[in-house]
Amino acid sequence: MTGNERSKAPLALMEQIIMILVFALASAVCLEAFVYADRLSRNGEQSHTAMTKAQQVAEYCKANQGDLDKVCGALAAVRTEDGLTAAYPEEDMVLSLVLTEDTAYVQKAQVSVDDQEGNEIYAIEIAWQKEGQS
Repeated sequence: MTGNERSKAPLALMEQIIMILVFALASAVCLEAFVYADRLSRNGEQSHTAMTKAQQVAEYCKANQGDLDKVCGALAAVRTEDGLTAAYPEEDMVLSLVLTEDTAYVQKAQVSVDDQEGNEIYAIEIAWQKEGQS
């Protein structure tokens, strides 16, 4: 090597460092996208489970013509002053049914499913015909 020729090693090293930086930034963006997709999937699954639980209570109420004691027995729920409450610890959910209207022929209720922090996940208003009425 003569005195006028320089080594190209520092240039190659800088190229390597820049490429590592680019790959690190790209992987950080991809990781953030995967975390967001996972959170979105969990929220969708939780909403679907809550909707299924609320619809199940609605069907039990209609099948038993509003006899909440029978509904509590079928769902392992607890009867409250104005409805019922059922806990689902495996899904971290609490379901509550509150009677909203009671006429001579029809009963109405609000069913809501909340997470453990009390945030509403799903709610539905239901109605059924009272027993013995046509």
